[in-house]
Amino acid sequence: MNAKQETPQRTGLPEGWFRRPAVARIDNFLTGGCDNYFPDRHLAGLLMESAPWLPNMVKINQRHRPHAVTTLARDLGITQFLDLGCGLPSGWNKKRQCHDPALTYEAARSVHEDARVVYVDHDLMVCAHANFAMAESLSTTAVQADIHKIGELLDAPGIHDLDRSQPIAALAHDLLPWVSDEEAEAAMAGLREWLPAGSAISITHATTDMAPEAMEALVDHYAEAGIAYRPRSLEQIQAFLGPWSALPPGIVPTAQWRTEHRNVHRMPSAAHSFAYAAAITEALPAGP
Repeated sequence: MNAKQETPQRTGLPEGWFRRPAVARIDNFLTGGCDNYFPDRHLAGLLMESAPWLPNMVKINQRHRPHAVTTLARDLGITQFLDLGCGLPSGWNKKRQCHDPALTYEAARSVHEDARVVYVDHDLMVCAHANFAMAESLSTTAVQADIHKIGELLDAPGIHDLDRSQPIAALAHDLLPWVSDEEAEAAMAGLREWLPAGSAISITHATTDMAPEAMEALVDHYAEAGIAYRPRSLEQIQAFLGPWSALPPGIVPTAQWRTEHRNVHRMPSAAHSFAYAAAITEALPAGP
């Protein structure tokens, strides 16, 4: 949680929890979920007035998560995943009898039956949903921690469920736009230092490159609600990747990442990404 603690209610949640918007619940509303409240819907309405494509942008990002997980599990053989800022789970598709899109642990276990996932979020409501998912899978753990404090996050007890003698994939999807430049740099540097050899980091990040005026309006709407939102340019995002190497095709609009293994027929228009995606691994040492 943030440094300033609030008095908990009988629900165990801080006072005023349901009277102010939350990013995870806004995304839930934008993707057709029901785990949201009036303040979330009100702010979402203002956001969509400025950016009518925002629901598609969120859906593309949501569908990218299992796509990235299966890619890293299949191509790099990774069996452990650290899902940072995991957000609320996707909805249940009654017709297909599955979460749509797949949850992180479902995507990972579709490749490796023994895959392990640690979900991390600062939002108490999100962690409650993640704990419910744990009842369905013994190979998952939920940790309440804040990316603003990367050192404390990586030292949290639940993180120790991951075996650091083996590669780990960290997911930082739509995570860095909600922290300052300094915090984003510290988070990425901390992850690169903490992750064992053979690991990877998958990132998605909203950008100002594709619709600068609309993005500026979103920044203003969030700011009026007390939420700092920082979409960034390609150059700024690229700088966060540091010395690690990007897997092909590099850093590209989210819907264009590894399309050869993606069901594009179930994706919103690729033109509505308004964000970049990349997956990076530690660069190999130079030859003699």
